[in-house]
Amino acid sequence: MKALGLSKSTYYHWKHYQTSRHDKQDTILKSQIFEIWKNNYKAYGYPRITIAMRRLGVVIGPNRVYRLMQELGIRSLMGRRFKKPGTHVDYSQRPNLIKNHPIGTIWRADITYLELRPGTWVYLSTIFDQASKQIIAFNIGKEMASKLIIKTLLQALSRASKPTFLHSDMGSQYTSIAYEGLLKRHLIRHSYSKQGYPYDNGPLEAFHSLLKREFIFQTRFTSFEDLVLRVENYINWYNTERIRING
Repeated sequence: MKALGLSKSTYYHWKHYQTSRHDKQDTILKSQIFEIWKNNYKAYGYPRITIAMRRLGVVIGPNRVYRLMQELGIRSLMGRRFKKPGTHVDYSQRPNLIKNHPIGTIWRADITYLELRPGTWVYLSTIFDQASKQIIAFNIGKEMASKLIIKTLLQALSRASKPTFLHSDMGSQYTSIAYEGLLKRHLIRHSYSKQGYPYDNGPLEAFHSLLKREFIFQTRFTSFEDLVLRVENYINWYNTERIRING
């Protein structure tokens, strides 16, 4: 203090002022952090919240965001990882046409289970555009039937230019005569994942995992219609707002 030319009382007054100002800043920052966390399905951890804060013009580092989230008692509410069972088929392997990164546009198609209520399941059919990394079509049905995925494909074709390739697993819905015929009529080449290896369709598998861990596992639905509406809201958020860190 002597080296700074400050009296003891002046120094402690200054120190108290700095501490008080810092506490006030933390209070404001906590409010902003909590709103971002709450308004994004409580899915964001401190890296994404740091990015969101900076997009709002707030100069803040990840360590401070991490500390303030700890003080608030909040964290990314990610549910358990979902492990998709392999698809069992009784016929020979069909070719994976996109394995070596061919020239051309790629859509990825898949179907997954969603739990409406304990013991009651519905089925989500999704098409993912590789270029935009967005879900371009989806439908939810009470039965896992070919008509569900055909409806999704027709929806995608009505919204976007047809792709060069469509990649899916070799489940019976995707290898049905009706589905294969629709692809051929639109001159879309069908590419297939290796039997029992869903990770060949990694980007879409990753989306389904996020949907379940960030949203489905944390939510109770009042009806089938409620689930459909809220999944649609999540997909819109995923396509347009969710912060992407790894591309």
